[in-house]
Amino acid sequence: MEDYAALMKGGAHGVVIVPGKAEQSRMIQMLEGKVQPRMPFGADPLPTADIATLKAWIESGALGPAPGEAAKSMAPLPIPDIPPQVSVVSPVASVKFSPNGKLLALGGYQEVRLVDPASGKPLATLSGHADYVRSIAFSPDGKMLAAAGGPPQRGGEIKIWNVDSLRLLKTLTGHKDCIYSVAWSPDGKLLASGSYDRMVKLWSVATGQEVKNLQDHIDAVFAVAFSPDGKHLASASQDRGVKIWDIASGQRLYTLNDAADGLTSIAYSPSGTQVAAAGYDKTIYVWQVGDSDGKLLRSLIADEDSILALAWTPDGKMLITSSADGSIRFRDAATLDPVAVIAHQPDWVEALSVSPDGTRLAAGRFNGTLSLFDMKSFKEVFGPWIAFESHGPPEKKTESSMQKAVGSKQSGLVAGVRN
Repeated sequence: MEDYAALMKGGAHGVVIVPGKAEQSRMIQMLEGKVQPRMPFGADPLPTADIATLKAWIESGALGPAPGEAAKSMAPLPIPDIPPQVSVVSPVASVKFSPNGKLLALGGYQEVRLVDPASGKPLATLSGHADYVRSIAFSPDGKMLAAAGGPPQRGGEIKIWNVDSLRLLKTLTGHKDCIYSVAWSPDGKLLASGSYDRMVKLWSVATGQEVKNLQDHIDAVFAVAFSPDGKHLASASQDRGVKIWDIASGQRLYTLNDAADGLTSIAYSPSGTQVAAAGYDKTIYVWQVGDSDGKLLRSLIADEDSILALAWTPDGKMLITSSADGSIRFRDAATLDPVAVIAHQPDWVEALSVSPDGTRLAAGRFNGTLSLFDMKSFKEVFGPWIAFESHGPPEKKTESSMQKAVGSKQSGLVAGVRN
């Protein structure tokens, strides 16, 4: 419930507040566990004293703010700025090829780095972001870039940049927590964002205004993806569900709830007929999706630890995952049979992007390094590079951005069968 009017309106099961009758109010019944599911869902029960306060408010009539009275906002808590005491390098939190494949955008702490994927040469830095840039999306024509993130528990942020002039065009705010995923609609008119605040929002690129707030997830939304025809949006959440939304109406069409744990990644097949998702339960799920319903086609425990990222190749023939087990795995999309694995990554690969021509895979790691792999040989062709300069007080700083990391390459190819 976002406001008093919505609270008093209730939901699918009717009203939740009966003024003057606390014991008959569904909200109190759920807070006390008399009606399932008990709320707060998946969290510790509300303290007895807090429930008593709510009961007293309902018994007194459940009065809300007077008409026209502005809601009182709580003063933000002061958050101290604690500088690092040692040199730290930003993780590569997100990575994305441009539509023409000539640019590679890397999201890190408070900045986006634009890189030439052919040489690894840094081309530009887009600074001024509030926190980690956790997701990046190019407009379909490649002229604009959306970079999403924001400080946890304080608010989400999307900055839209002109790629040619490197000029900031708009900053979009509205989420109450950090954003984990942003996607650009195929027609270039909308942005979709998924946040830790459990909301999925649609934004007008032209005005920068929120046009729809899609509410149905009950936990953090970690991934969103538009269907290739732009009619639908898929969202994946910590609540274990994938929801398919109608863009025109903003209505949820249906939910795919086969996953056993939270989902971190989602992708439409290039044909738009299938959706793949993966997450904490180490499993890849592939569904057939339509306008009114979807069904699970196949699933496989694909990795030895949580799956951090998932990507579908442009030709639709392979699914790629990176995992907390230190691997990047390539699988036949039709069968989920293994094709190859790049094992022994120096650190978690948190971000993956396949070039539009399908020849290169970009992998960004938690330790701040980036590598490019050939999609035919599955061998590393560039990297690992340090993507961002270090932050902190030490006298010795890392060399210029994208410097090739010192030491022997630790990634290797193990082709053949490995589940």
